[in-house]
Amino acid sequence: MSQNRRFGIIKKYYSHRALPLHPATREKRAKKQNVTKETQAAVNRRLRAEKLSRLIIDNFETGDLYITLTCREFMDAEMITKAFNDGFKRRIRDIYKKAGVPAKYISVLENLNGGGRPHAHILLPAVPMKWIEKIKAAWPHGNVEIKLFGGHLRDAEKMADYFTKEKIADQSGRIQPSRNLVRREPKKERVTRADAYNPELVAPKGYRIIKDLSYRTYTAEGYPISIAYIERIEQKTPYGNRREGKG
Repeated sequence: MSQNRRFGIIKKYYSHRALPLHPATREKRAKKQNVTKETQAAVNRRLRAEKLSRLIIDNFETGDLYITLTCREFMDAEMITKAFNDGFKRRIRDIYKKAGVPAKYISVLENLNGGGRPHAHILLPAVPMKWIEKIKAAWPHGNVEIKLFGGHLRDAEKMADYFTKEKIADQSGRIQPSRNLVRREPKKERVTRADAYNPELVAPKGYRIIKDLSYRTYTAEGYPISIAYIERIEQKTPYGNRREGKG
């Protein structure tokens, strides 16, 4: 579950330490997959995206700032890295300190090794409107585009998927999360009540499945894995307002 318990990701799978014991169940698996270098890279990228998505949804809310910084004149990788890390981020910390808002962020520099002009993305908490112009002034090297983060798990997934795409990863710097972000490991439960789990995706009470994000597939060993993305249900009160269902 996310820190605010609004969203969650549920994964059902067999690990190499807990495979079905009954021969008939073992035979239900799909044909063992041929694990190539490309296949493993795709799996690793998906795991990085999922981890980054959890980090985003645990630390950022609807209305937070997704900022893109571009350069008026060409800057190579060394120049933009220095301008972004030593210049913009230092000024941002000062601005947020004066605004009384924690300067937590997730950032990435893109196109450092080709693919287009280098530019930067950074996700920051929302601040009162009077500080927005100061944020723009903190980057004197070009345009500052500010969009509002949607705050939904879909928005976090879309952003995480973009940041971890192979093309971006090959041509960009490392994703840089600030040290003051909330970091939580997912809870794991080993199910021993049955030889095989039910692969159907069922949301806990008070939640619903986000169908366009949820899916079922197979591990490299050929065993099924079910991944359900869930969100808390909002309910109408007697006065017509909405309240979120208890998780």
